[in-house]
Amino acid sequence: MAAAFIIYSITLIFSVLLFGAVHTYAYTCMTLAVLIGSLLALKKCIQKNLKSGVYELKLPATSLHFAFILLLVFFFLQTFPLPDFIIRIVSPESWVVAQKSLPASTSVTSAGPTRAWSALSPYYYPVRMSIIRLTVYGLFFFGLIQVLNSRKRIELMIFLILITGCFEALYGLMETYSGSEHIWWFKKVAYRGDVCGTYINRNHFAGLMEMGLLLAAALAAGLAVRKSKQKVRSDNKSGLRAKFLRYLSGEQRFNKRILVLFSGIVMGIGLIFSASRGGMIAAAGALFLMGLLLTLKKKHRRKGIIFLVLFMLTSIYAIQIGVEYPLKRFKYFDDSFETRTRYAQKTLNMSADYGFTGVGVGNFQYAYPKYQAPEDKNRFIRHAHNDWAQFLAEAGIAGFLLLIAGLSYYIYRTIKLWLKRNDPFAVCLGAGSLAAVTSMAIHSYSDFNLHVPANCLMLAAIMAIGSAALHLERRRHREVMLYSYHSLPLQYKGIMVLIPMLGLIIWSGCWTMRHFMAEAYCNTVHNSTLNREQNPALREITKAIEWDRWNGEYYFKMARELAKIRDSEVLNPDWNMEERRKRQLEIITALEQAVRLNPFNAKYHLTLGWEYTYLWKDRDGYSKWLPAADLSVERAAYWAGVKTPYLHVKIGDYWTMRSKTVYPTNPMHKIFWASACRHYRKARSLEKSEALTDKIVKYVWSFYPDQEKIRDLGIRDRGLGIGG
Repeated sequence: MAAAFIIYSITLIFSVLLFGAVHTYAYTCMTLAVLIGSLLALKKCIQKNLKSGVYELKLPATSLHFAFILLLVFFFLQTFPLPDFIIRIVSPESWVVAQKSLPASTSVTSAGPTRAWSALSPYYYPVRMSIIRLTVYGLFFFGLIQVLNSRKRIELMIFLILITGCFEALYGLMETYSGSEHIWWFKKVAYRGDVCGTYINRNHFAGLMEMGLLLAAALAAGLAVRKSKQKVRSDNKSGLRAKFLRYLSGEQRFNKRILVLFSGIVMGIGLIFSASRGGMIAAAGALFLMGLLLTLKKKHRRKGIIFLVLFMLTSIYAIQIGVEYPLKRFKYFDDSFETRTRYAQKTLNMSADYGFTGVGVGNFQYAYPKYQAPEDKNRFIRHAHNDWAQFLAEAGIAGFLLLIAGLSYYIYRTIKLWLKRNDPFAVCLGAGSLAAVTSMAIHSYSDFNLHVPANCLMLAAIMAIGSAALHLERRRHREVMLYSYHSLPLQYKGIMVLIPMLGLIIWSGCWTMRHFMAEAYCNTVHNSTLNREQNPALREITKAIEWDRWNGEYYFKMARELAKIRDSEVLNPDWNMEERRKRQLEIITALEQAVRLNPFNAKYHLTLGWEYTYLWKDRDGYSKWLPAADLSVERAAYWAGVKTPYLHVKIGDYWTMRSKTVYPTNPMHKIFWASACRHYRKARSLEKSEALTDKIVKYVWSFYPDQEKIRDLGIRDRGLGIGG
C-alpha cells in the first residue's frame, strides 16, 4: 500500500502544479498514474482467507460505490447503438442529429434515412473521454480510502495538500504583485492583476483555495483536543513556571494547529485576491455549514471560534495588503451574473431538446453554438459556467436524477456515520469533507470547477480523507478501519467482479495513451501554454487518425490539407480530370467522416457542401452532387445559430451561387435566392460593420451586377455604382 500511497500523493500534487491538469500531457500523466496506483491497490484487495484457504476479493463498501456504478453504466449506455425506434421514443432530437450525420451524397439518392441503429449521444469521442475521467476520479477515491489506513497517513496526506495550497497562494501572490504575471514559463494573458497560482483561470484557483481552506479549518478543529481532568490536575501541580516553559517550547499538537491555521490564513488570502466572487461565496457557505454541523455535537460547539479566528486573521492580513480590488469586483456582480444566467438559460434550452437522456456527456461545447445568444457572438463557449445546468443538458433528466440519488445517498450515509462518532479528529474531518462537497456544489452554480481534473481529484481526495477519518478508530492501543467489506471468493462472483474492474482499468489506460499519441501528432485539445502547430502536415494527421479514429476534427483537418494539395496540383499541366476527381473524392470522404463522427459542427457541413459542388460536371452532378451540396448547407444552417456572423455570409454565398445554376424561370431560383437573402440579413443583423456589408455586396455583384438583387438585401450604394 505504501507504493500506491506515494503514487496517489505525487499525482495529486503535480496535477495541481501542471496548470490544473487541463492539458493533454498533464491529464495523461495524471490518468496513467492513478490507474497504476489503482492496480496496486486492487492487488492488495486479493487476500487469502485463513479459515477456508480460498483467495477472496475484499473490497471496502463505501457510500460512493452506488453513485459511481450508476453513472458509469449510464455513460456507457449513451454510447451503445440502439434500434432506431427506441432512439425516436427516448430522445427524438438525438434521432434527428443521427440522421443529419449520414453522408448527404447517399441520403439524396436513397428513399429515406438508412441508419437503423444509433447511439443516444451523437458524438462518441467526448463521451469516451468523460468515461475515462469518471473512472479515474472513482478509482482515485476508492484507492485512497484503502491506503489512508492510519491517522499518520491521513495527516500526512492533509499536510501535503496544505503545503501545495500554500505554495499555490504564495506563488500566485508573488507573480501578481511583483509585476511578473507568469505561470511557470507562460505569460498570463487573461486575469492579469488577479492571483491564479499555477492555474490559468482564477476561478479554478479559487476552487482549490476554498477546498484547502476548509480542510485546514477542519484539521485545526480536529487537533484541538481537550485535556483530561487528570492531566489538568498534573499541570496545576507543576506550577506556573513549568506551564510557561511548556507553552514556549510548544507541544507537538499545538505546533501542528498553529501551522494548520497559518496555512488556512495563507489560502484565505489567496482566495480573496483571486477576486473570484463565486469562490468567496462558496467558501463562506461551506464554513457556515461546518459551524452548523459542529453545533449539533455538544462537545464540539466551541470549535466554531476557530473559524471566526481564521476569518478574522485572514481579513486583517488582506486589509494590510489592500483588498479594495477584490471587493470592487462585487460591484460588477450583476453584469457577470446576467451573462452566466444567459449561458445557463441557453443550456437549459438545449436540455429541453434532448430531454430524458441528454446530448451526451462532454458534448456541450459542440452542441451549444446552435443555442448561443446573439450577445455572445464570436465567442467559443466550452462550458456553461454552471455545472448543474451543463450536466442536465449532457446527461438529461435520467443522468441528473442518478447524480442526485448518488450524492444524496453519500451525504445520508456520511451524516449517519458522523452522528455516531465523538472523536474530534473523525468529527471535524468528516464535517470538512461534507463542507468541501457543499463548497463545490455552490461554486459549480456559477463556474465549471468540476471540469478541471486537478480540482476533481482534490475533491475526491478530501472526500476520501473524510471517509477514512470517520471509519478510523483506536482500539486497545491500535488503529483499525471500521469499513464493511464485500468478500467475494475468486471462483465465480469474485472473478465476475475482478475481470470488469481490470478491463475498465486496461481500457482506460489504452485509450488514454492512444489519445495522447494522436494529440502529439495533431493537436485538437485547447492548450494555451504550449505553442502547438495547429495545421500539421497530412502525414501527421494520418498518424493521428491511426491512433484515434473517433475524433472528427482530425478528418476535417485532413480534408483541409487535401484541399491545399488539390489547389496546388491544379497548376500542374500533367494533372488530368480523373486524378482531380480522385483527389476530390478523398476530400469528400474525409469530410463525410468528420460529419458522421461530429454532426454538430456547422463548418463541417458547409465545407462539405462546397466540396460537393466541385463534382457538378460529373454525369450525376445535377442528380446527386448538387442536391447533396444543398442538403449539407441546409444542415449547416440548422446548426449555425448566431455564434458567427460570417458563417451566415458563407451560407448566403452558397445560395447566391446556387441560384445561378438554374434558369430565372425555374421556381428553385426564387427559393435559392430567398435563402441567400435570409442569411445575408441574419449576418448583417448580428454584425453591423462596413467590412461585412462590403463583402456581401462584392460577392453578389460578381453574380448579379444589377440594382435589383442588391436592393433585395436592403443594402444601399457601396461605391460600386449600384443602389439608390
